[in-house]
Amino acid sequence: MLSRLHISNYALIDFLDISFKEGLSSITGETGAGKSIILGALSLLLGKRCDTNVLKNKDQKSIVEAEFVLDEMQFAAIFEKHDADFDAHTIIRREITPQGKSRAFINDTPVGLQALKEIGELLFDIHSQHQNLFLKEATFQCQVVDAAANNDAELQNYAQSYAAMQQKLRELNEFKQMLAKNSADRSYFEFRLQELTQAKLQHDNELQELEEECALLENSEEIKQLLAQAEEIFNGETACLPQLKQLSSGFEKKSQLGATFQEFATRLQQSYIELQDIAAEISSYNAKMDFDSSRLAELQTRIDVLQNLLHKYNCTTIAELKAEQQRLQTLVDSISNAATDSEELEKAYEAQKKATWRIAETVRNNRKKAIKTIVPQVTATLQKLGMPSVAFAIELEPLQELQANGADAVRMLFSANKNIAPQWLGEISSGGELSRVMLCLKAILAQAKSIRTIVFDEIDTGVSGEIAEQMGEIMKEMAKNLQVIVITHLPQIAAQGSVQFKVFKTETAETTTTNIAELTKEQRIEEIAKMMSGKQVSEAAVLNAKHLLGVTE
Repeated sequence: MLSRLHISNYALIDFLDISFKEGLSSITGETGAGKSIILGALSLLLGKRCDTNVLKNKDQKSIVEAEFVLDEMQFAAIFEKHDADFDAHTIIRREITPQGKSRAFINDTPVGLQALKEIGELLFDIHSQHQNLFLKEATFQCQVVDAAANNDAELQNYAQSYAAMQQKLRELNEFKQMLAKNSADRSYFEFRLQELTQAKLQHDNELQELEEECALLENSEEIKQLLAQAEEIFNGETACLPQLKQLSSGFEKKSQLGATFQEFATRLQQSYIELQDIAAEISSYNAKMDFDSSRLAELQTRIDVLQNLLHKYNCTTIAELKAEQQRLQTLVDSISNAATDSEELEKAYEAQKKATWRIAETVRNNRKKAIKTIVPQVTATLQKLGMPSVAFAIELEPLQELQANGADAVRMLFSANKNIAPQWLGEISSGGELSRVMLCLKAILAQAKSIRTIVFDEIDTGVSGEIAEQMGEIMKEMAKNLQVIVITHLPQIAAQGSVQFKVFKTETAETTTTNIAELTKEQRIEEIAKMMSGKQVSEAAVLNAKHLLGVTE
């Protein structure tokens, strides 16, 4: 439960420190006194975003801090999830700096807004007046049923299964789209693959080797002449090798005349050996040289084929052409095997869909059981709230397709008058009727979600008199199991609280400030009397106030 609320430098508030007790607490005050400001500050602890406009003093930070008394078994897991230290007396704090930065803390551990929101929503619930409009939304009506059905775990399983099913459906559809496109282009792919296959691409250096061989053939006449000239020089009538041999021997004979002659002889001998080796290789090469003119035409044809393919497929090397051939082969193979692949994807999707339907059936059965409990409970409570002829029902319509929250359409039907067929809650325009139905459903939600504190902000809109008193009694009954804080303009509801606070404004020449104070018994009598008769409190109003408060002389 909420045990303490501290607010400083927020809107019209300089400093507030309020202690709350178990049971029902009522908060009253004139319109514009600042009750909504306190709620706005409290909502920051639910992760609501804000800016520096909330700062009363723009040079100081704003602090909203609340202390809750918690049960470790109920809350330890969510604290552990967000790496926050659990304490039986947990303090949640939100700070807004003059620079516009927001910081959140749980037991002095910094946390993000998402963690603050998830933990805060388990600690308390704020029902503001505009939330009555949520009652008209099918999503909210379904949430009420699911809360009463304790469907949280099943819905989490369903959400995971539904997401997996949607993913498999996307994969199947994308594959079918690819298959349709590729099938339309299949003949084109096969033609290109056949073209590359028929080219019989060899190793990566094939084109380079072909071009080198082609160059040799194109220069065959000049090469032949050069080789013949070389053989003539080495082995002809005036061959250089015998003369070189003879010259080397001559210098060898004169080597005793000096080292220079020996050096010449040695160098000439080395040159003779090298040239003799070159001559032998040239002779051998010339003997093997076969310049076939038909081979040149063959090479040129092959080179043209390869160069045309390189240009056509926007490639620069044979290796790239071979990679393109492999890509086309894989693509054609995948198209050929697509029927099998598509069937496998279809089976996987259908299997996931069946699994999701099974969970949806469990969710539906839980909803059916919960509806049997909700309808009589709401009906009985509405009868107490001045609707003796009320008709309330919940339709659970099975859907043909799975949706994000199951396979059902939940519709709450309502009629306040005898012999008038119930109609969908979304078509109800009476604020008083909506307030009473919402009170009943909020009681169910709070109980089902194990929320320990609920704050009602003027849920009594559109009601008065005996009905207001009945609403107050219902809140008092709720307060036996959880802490209820109600902001109200109705004395019949305010009087039901075991504790009553008054919000008021004080004005000076410089500023206006919102304050709150817990009322004494005498102050409560006066406040309730004012709520009934206005500023001029009559003796009758005082007597009525005492009666509402159960005060006896």
